[in-house]
Amino acid sequence: MSQYVTDTHALYWHLANNPRLSPAARQVFHDADAGLHQVLVPGIVLIEMAYLVEKGRLDAVLIDQVFALFDIVAGSYVIASLDQHTARALLSIPRSAVPDMPDRIIAATAYQLGLPLITRDAAIHKADVVPVIW
Repeated sequence: MSQYVTDTHALYWHLANNPRLSPAARQVFHDADAGLHQVLVPGIVLIEMAYLVEKGRLDAVLIDQVFALFDIVAGSYVIASLDQHTARALLSIPRSAVPDMPDRIIAATAYQLGLPLITRDAAIHKADVVPVIW
């Protein structure tokens, strides 16, 4: 079973069946839904989604679907913790390249776990510090 880390927009677009999700990213999520891959969701992604629901920028129904993903025992979606290893990895993600703190934390999560990141974020792509699926 392959593992991947997801960015906020990628996970949300997957659940919303948004056409902006790339075919490669869509396939990873589809395979995860079928139990073939595991997607790690950084804790900051959940915080960011809750914040965007509060601001009225994301549909609250879809965030409930995100939380439900973690209720499946031995499921394909797990929360990647924000800990000292992520904080140390953050030092490897140049702030000049990825200035947004949540994006840096997401990239650092993928970096410290040695996993590809599902993201469309241009700054993360350009920084070239983690393999990107898009």
